[in-house]
Amino acid sequence: MAPDSVPPQEFNKALNSYELVFTKYPNSASAKRARMGTGALYSARKEYIKAREAFNKALDLYPNDKAICVEARIAIARSYESQDLWDKALAEYKGIIRDYPHTETGLSLPMYIARRYEKEKDAVGTSNAYKEAIAHYKEISEKNPNTVLDFMAQDFIVMCYTKQENWIEAVNSLEKIVMEYPAAKTILSAMQMISNISVKKLDNPKKAIDIFNKFLARYPKHPINDSLKKGLEGLNSVSAAKQQ
Repeated sequence: MAPDSVPPQEFNKALNSYELVFTKYPNSASAKRARMGTGALYSARKEYIKAREAFNKALDLYPNDKAICVEARIAIARSYESQDLWDKALAEYKGIIRDYPHTETGLSLPMYIARRYEKEKDAVGTSNAYKEAIAHYKEISEKNPNTVLDFMAQDFIVMCYTKQENWIEAVNSLEKIVMEYPAAKTILSAMQMISNISVKKLDNPKKAIDIFNKFLARYPKHPINDSLKKGLEGLNSVSAAKQQ
């Protein structure tokens, strides 16, 4: 049974259950979830104004609970999107980016906004959104060097350049990541991506060869070096074939 087809009696029963939790355990984690559940219940029935009232109530009651606040504000933004009120949704998303830039949600939203414009085939909006996203991620990276946050921001930068098909900047950004974070679990896949882009997109295997050699020189005992040397053999073969 679809959420919006729930009989009124069952809908009211669910609301009453949430209200009981608010009353008996107002400061509990269950009360927080019940507040969010109330909003979700109204959203499922497309009663978006009441849904936003419930989510805003959660924001008023739990201003110091970052997870609840981010979840509530995302839910409010999604409700506006469901009503095709993109300007209001965008304002909410940008507010989350501003207020919670270091959360997983805050980090992902600049990319989400750009992809939304992309989906709508808005070329100007897409271009501007990716520029804003890259600037935002670079600022986070610069302010948080040698941290997980920096690594995540740089990874998003690569994704932005890749989505824009700006291959040279994508490779340059990947190079920065592998040189600064050689212990990352994604190091081998990043090197493979450098190779693929250099050969297939830039038609410039020497770009990857230089990066591979630079990595080998800087980290001579790295566990992936045997794989890199094999990769270099293939890259050198491609480069030699190009010169014939």
